[in-house]
Amino acid sequence: MKVRLNVVSGPAKGRFFDIDENQALVIGRGEQSDTRINDPSVSRVHCEVRVQPDQITLVDKGSSSGTFVDGQAVEELNIQKGCLVRIGDTELRVADPHEEAITEVIQGLPEIPASSHSLPQLVGSQMGPYMLEEIIGSGNSGMVFRGSDTEKGRQAAIKVLSPSYTSNDEQRQRFVRAMKTMLPVRSERIIRLYNAGKTGDFCWAAMELIEGENLAEEIERIGIEGMLDWRKVWRVAVDIGQALNDAYDCKIIHRNVTPMNIIRRKSDEACLLGDLMLAKALEGTLAQQVTQPGQIIGDIPYLAPERTRSDATVDTRSDMYGLGATCYALLTGTPPISGDGLTELVANVRTELPKSPKSFQLAVDDLFQDVVMKLLAKEPEDRFATPAELLKELLKIGKFNNLDPGF
Repeated sequence: MKVRLNVVSGPAKGRFFDIDENQALVIGRGEQSDTRINDPSVSRVHCEVRVQPDQITLVDKGSSSGTFVDGQAVEELNIQKGCLVRIGDTELRVADPHEEAITEVIQGLPEIPASSHSLPQLVGSQMGPYMLEEIIGSGNSGMVFRGSDTEKGRQAAIKVLSPSYTSNDEQRQRFVRAMKTMLPVRSERIIRLYNAGKTGDFCWAAMELIEGENLAEEIERIGIEGMLDWRKVWRVAVDIGQALNDAYDCKIIHRNVTPMNIIRRKSDEACLLGDLMLAKALEGTLAQQVTQPGQIIGDIPYLAPERTRSDATVDTRSDMYGLGATCYALLTGTPPISGDGLTELVANVRTELPKSPKSFQLAVDDLFQDVVMKLLAKEPEDRFATPAELLKELLKIGKFNNLDPGF
């Protein structure tokens, strides 16, 4: 294992320090340190990072101002890639040296302001190192292009946000923070983020290209008379439950688990979760209250009831509700909640109990139905507490029915 410390703020911003396996890096501003960071609030020998094959350890060396990890003061702690270390007025992000950093690319379309372009007209343009080749998807927040990485020679899916979603500095910084959080995340069931940046007025994120279709397309294709066999829906629940469990381990909440954000890979039919952290990136001062049309981020029939209230606590149980609503739609051909108009729809999300999946498809396993309905509980405390708890129950059902979870 090799680690890179990127200095993301402070007098030494832009520098980075690589640490090889079984090596240590002494951080400070004095000659006895390995970094000599020119920050008066950093001690001469401030802290040390040790890299071993299976762990990264951060040790404060008696600094005068303290060492902090993700805002918490520490004396000695095993840390993970992706965490933020603060010493004095300097912040360092723990990263994989092979990872691309978030880029702030100011290029492309110089002769015409980017805001005057509609997103479809971006085909043939370049976003950072990515040449946009064709449109492969679209949504409320932007458009997804198949692209080619001109530096690494690989294909990627590039999501370009509409300028209205990142029209001020606060929104752009929210986007950058969210993407930085995602870069270190690794999961077999989460679509990998390669890179992100800004070109002209457009913020973009380059992701692993998955050949397949999203579950919204699948639901539309099969229609209400072609509901999926519950065993296939069980496999969706296992795959995305694993994705949510990996995100939970990284202290990340998706906030918008819907059929649109789940892709079934063509090669092995495994399901992968995409757009992780993008919902958070799009929230903030431009995300308004739920009483007017167009002001809720997310696909309302799949939102947990608490997501429709501005003052509610949102955690991994909200994501599991989205998974339950997606499974329900696959089993029945329709989302669990409907309504005429936004006001009625939001009210129904908060109060209406959906019919049981077996009322649409008699063959649904009773235990699996119970899991789906528990995921759809109106109160978070009535759902599974963690994705690990959900996975345990799903695997028990799979074992009883001789189903292969795929891992």
